[in-house]
Amino acid sequence: MSGQEKYMELFNWKSNPFTFNILPELFVGYGSELNKITYSLNSGGKFSLLLGPTGSGKTTFLKHLQSMFSDVDNVIYLPKPPKNPEDWTEIFSQITKPGILKRLISRGNGAGLYELSEVMNKRLGNRKCLLFVDEAHEASLESLEWLRAITDQTNNLSIVLAALPVFESTLKQKLETFMRRITTRVDLTNLSKPETRELIKRRIEDTGGEDIKPFTNETVDYIYEITGGFPRDVLKICNDLVQIALEKNISTIDRHLLEEIESPEPKLSVEKMEELPEKQKIIMDTLSEHGELTPSEIVKKAKTDGYKNKDNAIRSVNNLLKRLMKEGLVERKKKGKTYKYSVSGKFKTLLVEA
Repeated sequence: MSGQEKYMELFNWKSNPFTFNILPELFVGYGSELNKITYSLNSGGKFSLLLGPTGSGKTTFLKHLQSMFSDVDNVIYLPKPPKNPEDWTEIFSQITKPGILKRLISRGNGAGLYELSEVMNKRLGNRKCLLFVDEAHEASLESLEWLRAITDQTNNLSIVLAALPVFESTLKQKLETFMRRITTRVDLTNLSKPETRELIKRRIEDTGGEDIKPFTNETVDYIYEITGGFPRDVLKICNDLVQIALEKNISTIDRHLLEEIESPEPKLSVEKMEELPEKQKIIMDTLSEHGELTPSEIVKKAKTDGYKNKDNAIRSVNNLLKRLMKEGLVERKKKGKTYKYSVSGKFKTLLVEA
């Protein structure tokens, strides 16, 4: 029996819902972050910065934005930025007249880049152009400098850059003029428990299944607990559970099946610390300075701007702590009726080695 037939027999699915395929039509969560970016684009903001660790959903976010603005005449999505500045002339060629860029480039000595904004302004008129750049941290500094210069001089051009958190440090240290152009900045961290359930539900229903079946409610709750709502981890664990169920010919996935999933020992590195989102870095700094703290104590001592209220801040900090525990950066101990968190011994060793 083929894998596809097995999915249909056991779960009534047409295929495996939990691959890492980018499915922007099934986008879930990050509502406030999406609102901030769309407001910036609608109001003509020049640069928006979308930060998040690998697997937090940056690409899906960008592709969802692309579909949201499909009525805009000129929407460009780049899976990777160019390293050569001259490539910007080719990237924006869909806006300029056919053949114009070739004539500009043929003049040599970067003339195409110097005249690109003028050509784009003539072609765009009052129309918008939106550029979504994924993996922006891989761009060369020279390429980013030219993008800033082109954007400064081009009317109605708005750009969203998605990158690892370390990209912000690069801009602050090496491209301060670029950093000053950023009008909107958001961090992608984790989904809430209802959003995690919705992600699983949408994936299953997209392949012909019903609600969250074959997962039980308890299983979904526990998946959220051990992943902290981090999208890629949610998909990975769901896929692992499905594969075990297929091997055992089990049509209901309950919490007991989770015991068969091996959790690899997290590998810590200085690079991993640099890639942490800003809010997670704040938590690590707060715990390093004050020692053992409860989530509510962390909220009091850390910078928690941007939350609706204290309860919202505590829920968010709890989710971030789960993520940091999974990465091996934080550990917890039960003290009475609550938990106190502290930086892990492995993290302290990493600091000494660094």
